[in-house]
Amino acid sequence: MNDYFVMALLLGVPGLGAVGTGAVAWSGRWRSWAPNYVSWRFHTKRNYLPLQAGFAGLIILCAMVPLTATLEHWEHAGNLWTAFALVAMTAAIVTRFWWPHWLTPRWHKDWIRRGGDKGRYDVPLWGPDENPRGSKA
Repeated sequence: MNDYFVMALLLGVPGLGAVGTGAVAWSGRWRSWAPNYVSWRFHTKRNYLPLQAGFAGLIILCAMVPLTATLEHWEHAGNLWTAFALVAMTAAIVTRFWWPHWLTPRWHKDWIRRGGDKGRYDVPLWGPDENPRGSKA
């Protein structure tokens, strides 16, 4: 049981942090990341790093299932790790190099329709019918 607690902390805390980052970016409460230039470390057309971080956090949290199976000595724990590796790692690699348009939040699609792109800081992140956080209607 102590092993499980330690591994849950080692996986759960960073996983929840990454999911939180992705959730704030997805919801539109944090939009300032969108026009940032993509550096040589990123491989997508636009900057999707916070969304990718949230997705990676979900993968990390999903690793808790095969980890639990292993620590509880379940008979088919190896099969769970294999399935997890095939599905999760394939999805992680694909989204690292290509972010599907349908996984982009609505506010980001609207920003791109208004002319937003990497390096375009002149395009407002908030639409004419939206109020930035902290402003009064």
